[in-house]
Amino acid sequence: MTPHTSLHRREFLVGSSLTLAGACLGAAAPETRLRIGFSGLKHGHVYAVMKLAAADPRVTIAAIADDDEQNRKEGERISGIPVKYANYHQMLEAEPLDVVVVAEEYGRRGEAAIAALEAGKHVFSDKPLCTHGEELERIAKVAAAKHLEVHVDFSLRHFWAKGAELLQQGEIGEIVGCSFAGPHSLSYERRPKWYFVPGMHGGIINDLMGHGVDFVQWITRRPYVEVLSGARAKVGFPQQPEFETTGDAMFQLQGGAPIFGHVDYFSPAGHPGGWKCNVVGTKGDAVFGDQGGFTLRPSGAAERHLDAKGLRAESPHPFKDFIALLTEGKAPLRTTAESLHVSQATLLAQAAAESGRSHVPFPALAYPLPAKAG
Repeated sequence: MTPHTSLHRREFLVGSSLTLAGACLGAAAPETRLRIGFSGLKHGHVYAVMKLAAADPRVTIAAIADDDEQNRKEGERISGIPVKYANYHQMLEAEPLDVVVVAEEYGRRGEAAIAALEAGKHVFSDKPLCTHGEELERIAKVAAAKHLEVHVDFSLRHFWAKGAELLQQGEIGEIVGCSFAGPHSLSYERRPKWYFVPGMHGGIINDLMGHGVDFVQWITRRPYVEVLSGARAKVGFPQQPEFETTGDAMFQLQGGAPIFGHVDYFSPAGHPGGWKCNVVGTKGDAVFGDQGGFTLRPSGAAERHLDAKGLRAESPHPFKDFIALLTEGKAPLRTTAESLHVSQATLLAQAAAESGRSHVPFPALAYPLPAKAG
């Protein structure tokens, strides 16, 4: 890694301009700033990252690329920055970048990340990173060979950090099982149309389950070793009968603990949804929830509770971690190896659901987790 020098998503209002004094394209910036290019404006998540980049004195937004004219106009309206490039190929050829933020259609993210890495750029990607195992293998291989960072925008570590610390300290003993659920609202009228183009979405498990998979890996400090089973269904959505609306997966961690995850697109409009995670240990249990906060029940001791706001990490967003790592060498909440491992878990579970296979082992990646992850 050779950089120039050593918010929570729901709280961003993307309808307002992101241009800040001294942070917009073309403004004078110290030579030590990281030069960042944005590949794709295909999902609204990208504007939270763009706002963070615009406000960060360590960063210059050097270029934005998107192949859709309407996206380019919307990107310019929201960011106040000209969108000069129609695709990431043009941007990579023309701009001396340090980092590429990837927010293409899911089915094109892998190719964009690979191109950026092969050009020697670090990558920060909206989730999911890619939709095919072969792409992930190539991403891991190039990142390892070129000593580049690849981080994915999974959020639960940041939302539930304070409760996670108690579990990592052994408050409920060894974690022997977890189950989590992530219901989402589809909001079909506002959903980008590419979601429903064959080959662009990549499946509900790979789309949504990474947040929970990542959080469990963090609190247990154990890697996943097997996908025990996967299932998906295309139900309840006659407007797009081929779109997957619900998915389940069962994993096994190193040491044997089973992990169950559920995701769906059936969260009712107008009602709070959000993630939930139940954790079972040898000396108690715990529950996390976006609405209910954190409840810890140690065996033989009083129940403890933290509200949702009290669970937040000091670090406000994975992108801030990523920039702090590149500019200051500060350890992030999530490493490249963990981002790639979690991406592999959701890809394998998606493939298991599609094929009906069970007991699918995790192949070794060129950028592996350390012996003791986390």
